[in-house]
Amino acid sequence: MMPLVNSSLVLATSLAVALSGCMGSALTVPEYASALEGATDVYIAESQALSGTFHRTVEDEVARIVREGADDALSEATDITKREMVLYLVLLEDAMSRYVEHLSEIPPPGGVEEEHVDYLDAVKSVRGAMPATRSSVDSASHLDGIEDAIAGSGFQDGQLRLTTACQSLEESVRAEGTGVDLGCTRSATNS
Repeated sequence: MMPLVNSSLVLATSLAVALSGCMGSALTVPEYASALEGATDVYIAESQALSGTFHRTVEDEVARIVREGADDALSEATDITKREMVLYLVLLEDAMSRYVEHLSEIPPPGGVEEEHVDYLDAVKSVRGAMPATRSSVDSASHLDGIEDAIAGSGFQDGQLRLTTACQSLEESVRAEGTGVDLGCTRSATNS
């Protein structure tokens, strides 16, 4: 896996080259698919790394509490999970903001423009639900409350819309004669 900084530089360079040749006009479908896959691959790698860090940190900290035999282990586990989930959501929102920025810079060809806008709106919607979700998680007083905060959030609700819009965009690009893999089933959040 390419380090995120290098991936971002590669993405920025490839977008600049692709976009400079177009002078603001839409890309061809193959150029668009390539730019879209590049931006999406960077986002997926970043979101998966964030998810992995969240899970490892919580597992390590909870294991430490168990080893130490803490009297209030459940309370400590809740506090750790809550703290790390809030941090994860902050960092994921930042990653999604960069992804939205990259998607916004890719001019779609006419045949996929509507699906591109729908997908971009779906990503923005999930990102927009992050602050309220963080607040709900931060207010939870037990582990089930954290799960309920996520399950009942606009963040979670937006995942279906995001996956559906992603698949629709993939299908539209393919209908234009170009293969594309946006990782629709793995790109949402990995939470």
